[in-house]
Amino acid sequence: MYPNLLVPLLAALALALAALVVVAVRQPVSRRLAFRQVARRRTEAALVIGGSMLGTAIVIGALVVGDTLNFSVRQEAYRTLGPVDERVVAPPGPTGRAVTERLAVLTGDPDVDGVLSAQATQASAVSGTAGLRAAEPRVLAWQMDFDKAARFGSPGGDSGLGGPNPEPGTVVVNEPLARSLSLGAGDPITLYLFGAPGTYRVERVVPEQGLAGVGLGGRLNRDVFLPPGTLDSAARAAGAEPRSVTFVSNRGGVEGGEALTDRVTADIRQALGPFAGRTTIETPKHTVLRDARQAGDSLGALFLMIGSFSIIAGALLLVNIFVMLGEERKSQMGMVRAVGMKRSRLVGSFALEGATYASLSALPGVAIGVAVGWGVAVVAAQIFQGWSVGGSSIRIAFAVTPTSILNGLALGLLIAFAAILATSVRISRFNIIAAIRDLPTAPGRGPRRRLLAVCTALAVLCAFAAVPAVARSQPDATYLMPALALAFATPALLRVLPRHTVTTSVAGAVLAWTLLAPVLRPRIFDAPSMSVYVIQGSLAAFSAVVLVSDNQKTLLRPVRRLLQRPTESGLAARLAVAYPLAKRFRTGATLVMYTLIVRPGAPDGDLGHPSRRRRRCRLRCHRRILPAARLQPPGRR
Repeated sequence: MYPNLLVPLLAALALALAALVVVAVRQPVSRRLAFRQVARRRTEAALVIGGSMLGTAIVIGALVVGDTLNFSVRQEAYRTLGPVDERVVAPPGPTGRAVTERLAVLTGDPDVDGVLSAQATQASAVSGTAGLRAAEPRVLAWQMDFDKAARFGSPGGDSGLGGPNPEPGTVVVNEPLARSLSLGAGDPITLYLFGAPGTYRVERVVPEQGLAGVGLGGRLNRDVFLPPGTLDSAARAAGAEPRSVTFVSNRGGVEGGEALTDRVTADIRQALGPFAGRTTIETPKHTVLRDARQAGDSLGALFLMIGSFSIIAGALLLVNIFVMLGEERKSQMGMVRAVGMKRSRLVGSFALEGATYASLSALPGVAIGVAVGWGVAVVAAQIFQGWSVGGSSIRIAFAVTPTSILNGLALGLLIAFAAILATSVRISRFNIIAAIRDLPTAPGRGPRRRLLAVCTALAVLCAFAAVPAVARSQPDATYLMPALALAFATPALLRVLPRHTVTTSVAGAVLAWTLLAPVLRPRIFDAPSMSVYVIQGSLAAFSAVVLVSDNQKTLLRPVRRLLQRPTESGLAARLAVAYPLAKRFRTGATLVMYTLIVRPGAPDGDLGHPSRRRRRCRLRCHRRILPAARLQPPGRR
């Protein structure tokens, strides 16, 4: 999935790895410290590798799900359409005959492997005896030359219809019609052609693939193939004419011919000349394969959206673990800084250590991601087998492409590298004397002037960008721009207000906007992108946790008497809340992780909103790709 992202992701990963190699070569002390910690702390290494592996596995699993659905629908299209790439439907009468004659020149086109003309009409059928009769009101009756049909398409390919022509008084039926009427070879069948009944005997039943499954717009085509001249005779007797249909097969075989659809369609229009406006030129295989790509991308994006919360939780796990490692090594880092190591070298040491963990998690993450995709494919196969149209269901076949593996691997590693680098920069900021003495971290100074100026400018820009975004109900920007404006305004607010007041006010405002935006601007959910749910869930989770973490003492005030009781239960309660109160950052990160894991169930409720029902319709429409493979014209889909 997403071949357009392969080059940018690999380029970004190459730059990140190149920067790490430069740090490792130019900073030998940082390199030795990093690798020594990896070798000594195996339990911590396993935790970090697990966190890195989670993000990579979720990303690859989502991409593999998209690959599987895309491949399955493509294979279903190849099986049911066979060599049919274009279809030209002409009206009955002289126009149909003229169109057939004009299209015969395409046999000399180097882009065309075959041209087959046929006649068709709508009919109905009845089978069985007087006691047990079955009727099918919608049947397509075809008249075509089986010898030409067998040679239709690329040399050596399977057109789906071959063998001798039916003998007079016999017919050939495809599997959907045979299932509908419980027919087998030798059974009688009554066909109503142009309203007149005729009794025939079933000569054989053919699989629904290629020419044996063609149609004129039905979701499931029940076809019967008549002996030569039978349809013409029935039409003359009724004073009517059958419809002329011409099938075109492109050069390149069943799978490769779709690439020439545009060129061959232009050649067909040129060959038709003045009759092009009175005929219908359809490209069923191109349409079905396009829908297959869209369906695979959409379901892969849906799975990735749900998994995004787990990816963020995995990144927070990395941050939490590295913060914990920094707390444990505070005295060591203080002494290293005291003897002259620069802060940048300390950041490089932590970055190299984290990059080593992330690199070690790459292959296990790929394996687990592929296994997750396979598990989803197995479950989806069972679901699709239970859902069918007229007894026909899509066949889910597991597939994975190198593009998806590389995209997932690169994205997982980049997420891990970014989380580790940001945490390393945060860990490196400490007071050397306080670190050596293992003293608690004192509140820092106010924001510096440069940071204040940059953040204020960004807050103003985001505020200006938020006005048109909210007015136009742009889904992502409606959530992000006001939240970013409030976040960037925090340094300026800290100059005039206490830290607790600023943190509570900003977090509360972001949470309030996240919850009220769908009510005030309901059209933000009209867009087909699923990213709005990721942004909404992430903002709600982070702002709510910051609000709770910054007001822990207030929230614990109702149970203060329990905490102050001089009993064993009071002591246990004090010990239970001591660590969360003392380590707010780690507690908050843990709460966000749990919140994000629980969060994916919420969008299901959001879909009940009237303005979001179109999204459910889009998802349901993907289930119709299989029926579309039966040559349903674009105008009726």
